[in-house]
Amino acid sequence: MNVAKYTDFTLQDFLADDAFIQWVLNPTDESNTDWQLLMNALPQKVETIEKASATIRQYRLQNTFYNEENKDLIWQRIESTITKQPAVTGQRKIIGLPIFAFMRAAAAVIIIAALSFWMITRNTAIKQYSFTTAFGEIKTITLPDQSQVTLNGNSSISYAAEWSKKMVREVWIKGEGYFNVTHLNADTTRIQPGEKFVVHCGDVNIEVLGTTFNVKARHGKTNVALITGKIRIDYTEAGTGNKAVVMAPGDYLEYAAKKLLVTKKLLKPASISTWRAKEISFSDASLKEIAETLQDSYGYSIDIKDSSLLSLKIEGDISVNNIADLLDVVSTTLNITIQQPADKHITITK
Repeated sequence: MNVAKYTDFTLQDFLADDAFIQWVLNPTDESNTDWQLLMNALPQKVETIEKASATIRQYRLQNTFYNEENKDLIWQRIESTITKQPAVTGQRKIIGLPIFAFMRAAAAVIIIAALSFWMITRNTAIKQYSFTTAFGEIKTITLPDQSQVTLNGNSSISYAAEWSKKMVREVWIKGEGYFNVTHLNADTTRIQPGEKFVVHCGDVNIEVLGTTFNVKARHGKTNVALITGKIRIDYTEAGTGNKAVVMAPGDYLEYAAKKLLVTKKLLKPASISTWRAKEISFSDASLKEIAETLQDSYGYSIDIKDSSLLSLKIEGDISVNNIADLLDVVSTTLNITIQQPADKHITITK
């Protein structure tokens, strides 16, 4: 990535940059790394980048215009500009382009510019809230509609500070969270925008009316477990495009690399979120899963000398109250050696 290119970028420049828009709407591990490096190199641009990102996401999902006068004015200007173009006869090409294609491109530029202007003016009134937890920290946030989100360690959410009945309730999450969503809809045959609740995590969108569920989005993989209620998962599948699946209580799925990896029924759905009570629990977990949890939620660095150990699995349930007890159970059950030479560093060997 050419960092120097973005040194003097304004909000409008980011809104018009193809690479930036592609990253915001369809992020990948590679593009996330590139843009994080850019923000590290240009910290003065972080606020502008965050505002541009919020503007693009908000506009992409917006289906209600609150300022009808601005919307009508924009389209009047577009229509007026197109209809006032003088008729061209004789020469049919300009700089190698057919005149129709040229006019169509000009109209597209006008539309993009007008909509960008509308997005910028409207976004000045949009305030975003963001919450982040440290490793090992558990925090409960009450949303504007009184729904609640409990965040596990090393996780974050963001959402608009004010929600109205004309807007879809939206939350963006990274990491792991437990959602208890306020039910607003009385008529399931006529669902209004403000009655919808959508959680965005990577390439997966979770739509719900009122329910409780656990979602974890880490390492490019999204896990969803439904405790109560009913939700719909919208996702993109490689080769087939957009797809959806409706989940019932107890359903569990895993999604990664544009593919639905696992769908199953949980015997004890509530156990998936016992971390809210600071209880560390696993069910039929592999050493790889346990190591990832220690890294992701508690900030440990794990050094496993033999990669074949990662596939070792502990059949049944584990439920402990602290990391020391967890390590004792794992080492005894799997007959492996676990050493902790430093506070947050663990070495695992045969």
